[in-house]
Amino acid sequence: MAEYGAAAEDFVLLRCFDGEEFRVPSALARRAGVVAACMDAGEHVAAGAVPVPGGVAGRVLAAVIAYWIGRHAVSTGDLGRYDEEYVAGLSHDVRVDIIKAAFHLGERGLFELFGPPVA
Repeated sequence: MAEYGAAAEDFVLLRCFDGEEFRVPSALARRAGVVAACMDAGEHVAAGAVPVPGGVAGRVLAAVIAYWIGRHAVSTGDLGRYDEEYVAGLSHDVRVDIIKAAFHLGERGLFELFGPPVA
């Protein structure tokens, strides 16, 4: 299980279909609309974890979480540059996987990062 900084009570556990789990700061996990809705409904307490929808694999969720953490760490003026560098560092296949994950997670900002919205 991967864990990302913050106090223990400020975490949510995300579980991928392949069984991989990630302890993520709640504030960052709320970027994903699906995760935020589960947290608001208290579903993660009963289930012990928020199930990540759409068959998102652990390796892909790890890349999404790395984006959240990296973006959270940069200053407001550098966000555009961070986004460009993040995308530039990904292979085509990983980009496709992240786009799918962002769609299934309801993470609109990350989804739109890869191209203009479709009408």
